[in-house]
Amino acid sequence: MTSIWEVIDRAETGAYMEEVEFDLKVVAKRCRELVKEYEIRYDPKQIVTSDDSLADDVFEAGLRLALDSGVYCVDTKRLIKFDEYEIKEGIMSAPKRLLIGEGKDSRVLYARRVEDERPPIICGGQAGAAIPEEWYLPMAISYMKEPLIDMINNGGLAMVEGRKVRTKTPLEIQATRRELSMLREAARRAGRPGISLLAAESSVSALGDLAIASEAYMRRSDSHLVALLNELKTDYDRISKVVNFYEYGAHNVTLVDPIIGGYAGGPEGVAICFVASFILGRAMYGSDYHVCHPIHFRYMSTSAPECMWNLSVVGQAMARNAQFIIMGDVWTSAGAGSEMVFYETAANTITNVVTGTHPLGVSATNGKYPHASGLETRFMAEIGLAASRDKISRKQANSIVVELAKKYADRQGKPDIGKPFPELYDTAKAIPNPEWKATYEKMKKEISDLTGLKL
Repeated sequence: MTSIWEVIDRAETGAYMEEVEFDLKVVAKRCRELVKEYEIRYDPKQIVTSDDSLADDVFEAGLRLALDSGVYCVDTKRLIKFDEYEIKEGIMSAPKRLLIGEGKDSRVLYARRVEDERPPIICGGQAGAAIPEEWYLPMAISYMKEPLIDMINNGGLAMVEGRKVRTKTPLEIQATRRELSMLREAARRAGRPGISLLAAESSVSALGDLAIASEAYMRRSDSHLVALLNELKTDYDRISKVVNFYEYGAHNVTLVDPIIGGYAGGPEGVAICFVASFILGRAMYGSDYHVCHPIHFRYMSTSAPECMWNLSVVGQAMARNAQFIIMGDVWTSAGAGSEMVFYETAANTITNVVTGTHPLGVSATNGKYPHASGLETRFMAEIGLAASRDKISRKQANSIVVELAKKYADRQGKPDIGKPFPELYDTAKAIPNPEWKATYEKMKKEISDLTGLKL
């Protein structure tokens, strides 16, 4: 496996290239060529595809893109390239199982198969959101106390004690430490002190990550995200995060979020870019697992049909050809407190679970507003566990997902953003209020009847 020190060397000595040239002449050009060569086509009627050959073609095209492009280092304007042996070595050595968390709260996070009947690991929280400091603790408890949630990935802090957190300032250090402290306290109060965290969302630069490399904040059984910048890029901040946690011992997790309509092109090119990103993330960051987050250029949501097709085909491409542990994001346009959020969550979660990934969410309103709670994530868990328990096939899943998408797809541009957390929960007791609980019960029954899942 290529060492992080060799990666740093290549960031200094690789071929020089201007960033715009990499974007246009490497990423955009190769994605376009590979889509055409492999005849990859997005079919809106087959959001959850059952075409094994399509998944295999997407993987093969992604592997070729990884070899051809490498990763562009923004700080040095140089290419970090890997040869075929290094790429395949990274694939072969990728963990198939990880023990996360501690004691009675520990879980085995594993590489899922297509149509896997094993229950998925449920990662709960409003990932990617800026959550007000005064709401953070009760909001975290609302997730921690849900017994079906196995691990937590909650948002970060944009303000600390009335002060705006800016990247690469002392407040980034304080915000990241405060985030981890409150997550640890929430876990203790919920009676789940050992629950695994995918955390440090307040850390945009390496400063925050450096500040929480301590058992008092992030334990070695916890994880942090290291983004692969769009598209197929990195910088010294990301590499510094990797160096820090290589030595400290917590898990590196590649966050991949290519943009549909960006340099990789439409859904087809983005699927190829995803595979290349996972392969390169493993080779470069030594990541133990990965987060799959396709971004729709207009809606952002992973519940958009084009994004769910990406989750479907990429999940299958990896599960069939390179068994990486992958979590598929569940980011909805709608917010907690709405009925729309349940349709999006159900469609997105079924897509993930049936095609090889673990669900991570619900990041309601795409993380734009703190309109989220533990209750809709309980629903995500119930849907995900039922889909695996009831042995839903890809064909069955596609029929369900296409019908669910009809309930919300034309409203994603102007979604019901719901209500902020304190209007949905009794914050002192961290329990949902009667109105929100009644909406959950109503939608749970409706979606159980619509999908045939025993919720």
